[in-house]
Amino acid sequence: MYIRVFISAVLFFLSFPPFNLWFFIFPALFFFYYALLISEAPFITGFIFGSISFGVILFGIQSIGYEAWIPLVILMGLLYAFLGKIFKFIAIRTSNNFFVLIGVLSIFDLLRAYFPFGGFPWGSTSTVLLTGYRDSLFNLLPSLFKTFGPTGYSLIIQSVTLIFVLLILDNQKKYFYLKDSLIFFTFLFIPLSIYLANSNLNLFLNNSINEKVSVSIVQGNSPCPGAKNNCNDERKRIYESHLNLTRSIQNDKDLIIWPESSTGFRNDPLIHERVLNDISYESKRLNSYFLIGGDRPIEDKYFENYGVFINNNGLIVDQYLKQHPVPFGEYIPFRDYLDWIPSLSLVPRDMIRGDKEKIFQLDSYKLSTVISFEGSFQRYIRNSIQEGAEIIVILTNQASYGQSGMSEQFLLMSRANAISNDRPIIHSAITGKSAFIDNDGNILSDTNLFTAEILNQSIQPIDSQTPYSLFGNYLNLFVIGFGFLVFLRRKYKFSL
Repeated sequence: MYIRVFISAVLFFLSFPPFNLWFFIFPALFFFYYALLISEAPFITGFIFGSISFGVILFGIQSIGYEAWIPLVILMGLLYAFLGKIFKFIAIRTSNNFFVLIGVLSIFDLLRAYFPFGGFPWGSTSTVLLTGYRDSLFNLLPSLFKTFGPTGYSLIIQSVTLIFVLLILDNQKKYFYLKDSLIFFTFLFIPLSIYLANSNLNLFLNNSINEKVSVSIVQGNSPCPGAKNNCNDERKRIYESHLNLTRSIQNDKDLIIWPESSTGFRNDPLIHERVLNDISYESKRLNSYFLIGGDRPIEDKYFENYGVFINNNGLIVDQYLKQHPVPFGEYIPFRDYLDWIPSLSLVPRDMIRGDKEKIFQLDSYKLSTVISFEGSFQRYIRNSIQEGAEIIVILTNQASYGQSGMSEQFLLMSRANAISNDRPIIHSAITGKSAFIDNDGNILSDTNLFTAEILNQSIQPIDSQTPYSLFGNYLNLFVIGFGFLVFLRRKYKFSL
């Protein structure tokens, strides 16, 4: 039993970057569900899977320190341990009912996006497919993302895999499982076919193409990346690197982007006039709008993580404040009780949260940004789309990821969100990888890790809506509701 779950965990992390063996996601899930359903210790089985698979997926965090990586591994192990316990309990109570079990998986995926500490969405099973398979004939991969979103598409992958597990474990109920799978695929076919028909009609009727926006990402890098790699005047040198790179740009741009932490503290354009003067000069020279990431101290205990928007006249128009801080990275939960841990001194301030999305006007187009950790959460990007954003920018640092595959994993999530919302995403990182992503999830251009460089691209703003951007995780909610009705029907013997 434990051999199966060990194999499943290994196959799971091998499907993610830097290994990119995307096709292993299917046997990984198969062995995991199989192990859970036959296990006499599902809590331990789930813990082994969660801790091993995410221990490797998130290994880049150890560049901050093992005291950051180990608790995160234990947390992911415990989350999957509880999933294993509940999954097996429900399986016994319902005699392995397919709809009830995928309802449990759907609840787990939604809860993990919000709990604990606001959620942790890394490890989405649907994103790994972006490293390999793309169906060019029917274009189903983008269509599935646009119709159901990353979480809904992950549920589809898990559901298909679970059907095969149940067919093998209980061949005598083959007819019932085949009937359940037919019902499930009917659920999928209806919204998917409606979306495909509607998108083809819109393509036929609307042949107009908006003017593209010329954008430059300035990736200034850091002289000593990582929380523990201190060097003299690091923040000043990061700022000067971005400024000097910008000075090398000769042609006018519509938008120039500096990523998270490129300004701030003693180099804050909202506080320090010399910094604003430097940036204003460049904005007027290039006739460009600027979106600049940074952080500023507030009193002695707090700070703000911001994205400042500066127009082509060199004036600060508005700013966005990050809403979702990184636990143990941008704030310490239960700080009063944990001050005795020496490594927490690396996070001396807690971030003040912003309270809403911001829409910036870039000539006739609407732009919105999320900052770093927020970019992995579907809800923040979708909220910006609902507010009218036609281009999404992710400002991020990523120095703490080191040379691991976590930067590529983050890009996968950005690509999935770009497809799901039918929006171009500009992924701007201070240490890389930075990238321009179109609305079908294609990487138009990208940078390397830990390089100082400028990335240029023309981006097509889009204002359409997808089923996912309109209705969110409706597939997951529907499956939860249907599974609950099936559970009640089995318990109280009424007909649907």
